[in-house]
Amino acid sequence: GIEIFEYFYLPWKSDENFTQNYELIKNYTLNPKSRLFTLHDLTKRYLLENSSFVEVGCWKGGVSGLVALENKHKKIDYYACDTFSGVTNSSENDSFFKNDEYNDASIDDVKEIQNIAGQKLNIIKGVFPNSMENIDLDKPISFAHIDVDTYISAKESLDYLLINSIKGAIVVLDDYGGWFTDGVTKLGNELKSNKDLLVIPNHLGQLIIYKI
Repeated sequence: GIEIFEYFYLPWKSDENFTQNYELIKNYTLNPKSRLFTLHDLTKRYLLENSSFVEVGCWKGGVSGLVALENKHKKIDYYACDTFSGVTNSSENDSFFKNDEYNDASIDDVKEIQNIAGQKLNIIKGVFPNSMENIDLDKPISFAHIDVDTYISAKESLDYLLINSIKGAIVVLDDYGGWFTDGVTKLGNELKSNKDLLVIPNHLGQLIIYKI
């Protein structure tokens, strides 16, 4: 039968602060407003003072810029990580991605976002987490965003983030449930049996992962 949804609360349409920040970064992200609002709202509450925010798969830096704008009153180290050559690590777990998709972003794009946000972004180029081999995190991770599209990249990114994050850290896994990101969905479903994590889909294309 037909399922009729009764819940129409769309806070990203009425939050003036979010809307103002969104207008500044909208040309530097592929994420829809609903997912961006999730990151805006959660980092406001759970990105902790004197900690690090890490984004894996930053593309042109829009999400990192949005988070930096919302949390500019906090002392945060920001890491915007990307290959800047497109998607990598496709495997038999990924039916759509074959590598090199979304290869139209550059470090200069992220530098533009850095200027817009008025916050320093540590721009990390390469395949994550190998790209972090020579990077020392001065502050532990309290919040992270993974937007990498393939199973292996998502898994290896999450493994690194969990090792280097505090108890209670939050990781938002993007593209969970998408028809073309079935590898990410597979990983997310596997995480549900991990007793060290609280894993909650928000049904907007994101999986919220809480490190217990």
